[in-house]
Amino acid sequence: MFAAAGWAVVGAGATLGVGLLSLRLETGIGEQEPGELMGWSWIERYLLPALGLVGFFMFAARDGFGPSLWIHSIWILVLIQMLGFDLKHRLILDLVTAPSVVLALILSSVSPDLNIWRSLFGLAVGGGALLPFALISSLFHHGQGFGWGDVKLGMVIGAITGMSLNYGSLYTLWALIAGTLIGGVITVVLLATRRLGLRDTVPYGPFLIIGCGVILYFM
Repeated sequence: MFAAAGWAVVGAGATLGVGLLSLRLETGIGEQEPGELMGWSWIERYLLPALGLVGFFMFAARDGFGPSLWIHSIWILVLIQMLGFDLKHRLILDLVTAPSVVLALILSSVSPDLNIWRSLFGLAVGGGALLPFALISSLFHHGQGFGWGDVKLGMVIGAITGMSLNYGSLYTLWALIAGTLIGGVITVVLLATRRLGLRDTVPYGPFLIIGCGVILYFM
């Protein structure tokens, strides 16, 4: 347990570094929306390190120290970066998703419960399942809600978790379902407490990312 606590501290420090990287990346996103956060904010200062602390601790306590922990730690950092950036800017960058897909395919042969075929199948299912929502959003809602970044996020989630036709290995599907359920519950709570209006848009990416993290932990 002490070793896991030490790894948690490493995770908090690593996600501070991820936050600094995100600050560099946000300089290239172009025109900002009114009220959009820019620069060093509570997301980089508190949220990302807290998520890194918890994520690294939980996976270290479960995996022990070995190849699985290193791989899972990489994905925790990637997922946390995307979550923070999407919360702040409602964007998921190709500069993050494209290398993540490639890395997931490279690591698939040494990742728990994965191989290259499961990873490719998950990639196709993850992107394909979200594609219709992005098309509908683009055609009827001016891209508000689901966007093409969410489709690419689905591909990353699929490549990381993998998929097979075995009922016990539908990890990509479970990740998307978990993210949808989490998002639904949180949205209802925000509406009920009037922190969110009926006309407000909600970024779906963070919920999908949380769902992916949950499934990764229980794989």
